Amino acid sequence: MFSRIRGIVLSAVLLALASTAAAQTTPTSIQLTWTAPGDDGTLGTAAQYDLRYSASAITSANFASATRFDTTPTPTASGTSQTVTVTGLTPSTAYYFAIKTADNAGNWSTISNVVARTTPAAPDLIRPAAMAVSVTAIGDTSATLGWNATGDDSLTGTATSYDIRYATAPITGANWGSATQVTGEPAPAAPGTAQSYVVRGLGRDATYYFAIRASDESGNLSGLSNVASATTTDTLAPSAILNLSANFWWMGWRSARGATMPRSTEVH
Repeated sequence: MFSRIRGIVLSAVLLALASTAAAQTTPTSIQLTWTAPGDDGTLGTAAQYDLRYSASAITSANFASATRFDTTPTPTASGTSQTVTVTGLTPSTAYYFAIKTADNAGNWSTISNVVARTTPAAPDLIRPAAMAVSVTAIGDTSATLGWNATGDDSLTGTATSYDIRYATAPITGANWGSATQVTGEPAPAAPGTAQSYVVRGLGRDATYYFAIRASDESGNLSGLSNVASATTTDTLAPSAILNLSANFWWMGWRSARGATMPRSTEVH
C-alpha cells in the first residue's frame, strides 16, 4: 500500500528544450533540460529516468513504443536542473520527447509534458566535381567552349551556377580571381549533359586560356577545371589603298648661250 501511495504522489517531470537549444541543436542532436523531481513527490532523490523520443506525437498510450534514449543521466536532488543531449537523430526531422521518473521502489511517475523540435538540415559540404573544358571552335574575336555538366554534390544533382574565366596567361587557382569573368553563362544542366558557351570580345591573333568552375546552392565551389588554350585567328585583310596617285616630272635648264632647255616639273 505504501508503494502505491509513493507511486501516486511521484511528480511528473516538466521537460523543456534547453534555454540554449538553438545553439545546441544540430542536424543529429537536440538538447533537453528539466528540473529533477523527488523520490516521494518533490522530496528526496528519484532512482531513474526513462526518456523517450519519436517522430510521432507521444502520449501515455504509446510512450512505451517510442524509442528509449539509454544514456539519460541519473536523477539528482529534487529541484536541481538536469540536461541531456539526445544524439543519433536524422536531419530535417520533427521529433517528440517525453520522460518518466521512477523511485527505488519501482513506482513510475506519469508522463511528462511532450516537447517537439525539428532538427535542422545537415550542412552541404559536398562541392560540385571539377569539369573538363575544351575549345571547340575559334575565330578572330571569339572562342567556343564545351564541357559536360557536373553535379550539385560531386556528380549528383544539378549545380547552381557556372563561373567561366579567361586570360592571356595560364590560369591557376592562385590567379583565378584576376582572370576576366564572362557574363551570361548558361544555367547548369543535369550531370553529364553537354553544354557550351561562346566567349566574345577577344583580340585577333592572340593566345587565350580558359577555365570553368561550378557552385551549388550552398556556395560550395568546384575545383578548377583543366585550362584549355587556343590562339584566335586573323582573317581581316589590310584596308585597300584608296588615295593612290601618279606624279609627272618635266625637267629643263638654260644653256650657256641662253637657250632654254627642258627642266623637271612635278605634275599631280
